[in-house]
Amino acid sequence: MKTIIVIILACCAFGLNQRVFGQNVDINTIDTLSLEEVLAIVNANHPKLMEIKLGRNRAEAQIMRAWSGLDPQFSAEIGGKNEKEAYKSQTSSATMEIPIYWGPKVIAGWRRNLGLFDEDLNTQISGEMSFGIMLPLWRNILIDKNRASIQKAEQNPTIAEAEILEIRNELFLKASEKYWDWSGSLAKLRIAQELLAIAEFRLRGITEELNSGERARIDSIEMSQEIQRRRGAFFKARREYEKAGIALSVFLWNNDGTPAAIPQGIAPFNPMEVFPLDTATYRRDKELALQKRPELIINSAEQNQAEVDTRFARELQKPDISLKILPYSTVQTIDGSIPDYKVGIQADLPLLFRDARGQTALAEIKQQSLSFKRNSLQREISASVDDAASELIATYEQSLAARDELSAARQMERAERELYDRGEATLFTVNFRERFTVESASREIDARMNFRKAIAYYLWSIAGY
Repeated sequence: MKTIIVIILACCAFGLNQRVFGQNVDINTIDTLSLEEVLAIVNANHPKLMEIKLGRNRAEAQIMRAWSGLDPQFSAEIGGKNEKEAYKSQTSSATMEIPIYWGPKVIAGWRRNLGLFDEDLNTQISGEMSFGIMLPLWRNILIDKNRASIQKAEQNPTIAEAEILEIRNELFLKASEKYWDWSGSLAKLRIAQELLAIAEFRLRGITEELNSGERARIDSIEMSQEIQRRRGAFFKARREYEKAGIALSVFLWNNDGTPAAIPQGIAPFNPMEVFPLDTATYRRDKELALQKRPELIINSAEQNQAEVDTRFARELQKPDISLKILPYSTVQTIDGSIPDYKVGIQADLPLLFRDARGQTALAEIKQQSLSFKRNSLQREISASVDDAASELIATYEQSLAARDELSAARQMERAERELYDRGEATLFTVNFRERFTVESASREIDARMNFRKAIAYYLWSIAGY
């Protein structure tokens, strides 16, 4: 028991042991079932978590697709013209463009023109080659479409990991709650079974005394009635235990993707200890929650993407002017083909820039929206940590109160039984005291289980899983 308490305390500050996330557990291969093992099974096999983990592959594919904007582009063309079965002309060309991350493009080309009427366009049979570079002079210097796509895609792995953490936190919280329902229902079932066994044992003694004439018949009727009442309570407790087990099994899957059920004979670990929340730990966890919660991580990544959109939209408001330099180009002359160079300027200037200004406005609005959303998320997360801490403190105090109540109820039960043994109390009062003890024990179990659920809620609030 102490081992599990240490694990839970460590979770409050550092998250669950890495073993929970590393092993692949099959429900059919274990003999006992602790909360740690349940969470390991959920993390390893739950389909919802397996589905969201595909986001990692999706993010990698999106990055690959974004980098494809820098793939070399090759184009080629060949054609010819015949007229009245007579050869007139033949044209061939090939071009290779290699975009560079920072904006320039490396250009290589080859062309061959034969048989044209315009001799200036004709080339030698071997054709003409050219090699050069295109440099942006105004737009696309700070950022361009390719860089924007890449920088936005590079945020996707962060978003994918945060989404996995978000789903894991939700599943672990729900699985923990179902586990403690199952654990508490088993404890109540054992109490109901024990109480029924006591009543049946007592009835056998009363029957023997009745047969020997030492008991009144009304005592056996009273005890028989009490047994039926306790049997009803036992059947109800058994149903609650079965119901809780079925609810928990929804989170359990085999490593081959098939649903798993809790095998017969496997019982939950039911720790008895409760402990107060340390103030220093709470303050530290609250600060970490504002950094670790997946909602904030996703928001930060989305803000980074929106900032890239804003920079790119502002870049589009600049004239698109590029310098094209071909330092090596073979040209056709009277004496043959000689090396030469070419220089040119290419310009694209929309007159109103309405599309660019509209994109800039939309990007800035998205940035503002994400900033407002972040403020709201921070407030909600802070409140959830406060609420979880408050519940943890309250359930701890309730557990202590329920423990003291149960202790007093057991003392009263023992005292009443001693009076009954001396003939100073009735069977009715003994049964009443036992029923009251059971009610107190049930409240104590509920208090301890609520305390464990409060721990799960606290871990969720600080992203401690």
